[in-house]
Amino acid sequence: MNSRDLGYISVFVAIVCLILLTACGHDQQLISITVQPATQNFGATNIPVSANAGANVQLRALGTYIHPPVTKDITSQVTWNSNTPQMVTVSSTGLLTATGLACGSALVSATVTTNKSTGNLSSSGAIVTGNMTANVICFTAAGHAPVVTVAMLASK
Repeated sequence: MNSRDLGYISVFVAIVCLILLTACGHDQQLISITVQPATQNFGATNIPVSANAGANVQLRALGTYIHPPVTKDITSQVTWNSNTPQMVTVSSTGLLTATGLACGSALVSATVTTNKSTGNLSSSGAIVTGNMTANVICFTAAGHAPVVTVAMLASK
């Protein structure tokens, strides 16, 4: 090997080291959360809402990070919440359950409080949230005769 070849090898090694150092020199930073499935429907128009009680599905939270770019399952690291708990609840592990008490749409969120903002500035807690929609389909009784209850009063 001549000195020119050694020079190229030295430059190559220096570039590789620089790339490795810069990739590892930054903390991984969470930039977004995707909840899967994005939409979940419970019930049907011909099924009473109360029959949906206990129906459930496991949600997943996928975190997208930079430095280096990667997507990870962070289901157990997020805080889960339903904005309509009388319709659907979500456990701390991401189990989404229909209550059977109400129908309509609910927004379910997965949230992480980080110690960095999206601009990589230190903060007391940047909040990263992902959402999904849970729908409990309302019973319409289409094609069914309405149930009528008649009360008779006794006369004296």
